[in-house]
Amino acid sequence: MARTFFLLFSLFIAVNCDQLSILYSPKSLEFRGHSRLDVQSLSDVFGASLGYSVAHPSEWDGLTVKDPFNMANGALIVVIEGVESLKLEGAHTYDLYGGSGSEMIGELVQKSADHNSVSFEVDLKESSDSFTTPLGTVQPDDEEVEPHYLKPKSNKADSDFMRQVSFINGLADLLVTSTDENIPAVHIVRLSFEALLAAHEPTSPAAAEARKLLSNAVSELKIAAEKAFDGAVVVGIITSTETPVVRSKRQAETPKQSTDYNLAQKYDSNYPVIFNIVLWFSVILVFSLLAISIAIATMDPGRDSIIYRMTSTRMKKEN
Repeated sequence: MARTFFLLFSLFIAVNCDQLSILYSPKSLEFRGHSRLDVQSLSDVFGASLGYSVAHPSEWDGLTVKDPFNMANGALIVVIEGVESLKLEGAHTYDLYGGSGSEMIGELVQKSADHNSVSFEVDLKESSDSFTTPLGTVQPDDEEVEPHYLKPKSNKADSDFMRQVSFINGLADLLVTSTDENIPAVHIVRLSFEALLAAHEPTSPAAAEARKLLSNAVSELKIAAEKAFDGAVVVGIITSTETPVVRSKRQAETPKQSTDYNLAQKYDSNYPVIFNIVLWFSVILVFSLLAISIAIATMDPGRDSIIYRMTSTRMKKEN
């Protein structure tokens, strides 16, 4: 019985691991705290950093805009599927809840297109020799690091992982050497850690080496993004694990948690206009009726008044 409870508890801990890590942000933005973030507001966090309007109102206090006149010019997001977290120095980490962060970040590309900004999304999990981006073609880095524990020549999972790391290094080189002023505002890079963890134990030296290689590649990509955008960029990492059955239960529990808060009723955007029209029309109508009533009450009931003319009865005379 105790062993069963421990396995269920371990399963719950394992699925609650989607995270957002902010590696770099300009001085006009401040990321602080470690409060949880709803995945529905994930794209709004990066959109607000770029000065876009927020589609989903949220009470999340992890982002503070210190200078609204000098917002970030770009956002670089690395989505890593199949890993719980990737620890990097100086990163601000926030737990995600309510769904898959890997799926929701795609809304940022559409949001960028609505603001006439160029963006691109590249999936390094696809088997390809090169990837085309608005900046140019991303080629694998020629100076590939020779791993000690990973065996890319004999293990396909290791080979695919090293190919993804090599493409990240190639993208970093492309950002550094780019001289185009119209650099895409949103960069989304997707890669997977699942196949490598399926081939190696999570605590094995090979997995530890893979994490280190990936961390180094992401750090170099962050430095390249800082140079490309002259420091006006937000660099973030989203780590996501796919557990659809358990996550659907978490989604069902979210509305129950929200009932504990004394939230105000949501109104339509036209409500203030309609309210002001009804309010001031009612005020004018009441004062007009009051003025008319006072005028009629104080009117002289003489023969020249309208009241006398309409209420008096004159007898008919026969000539």
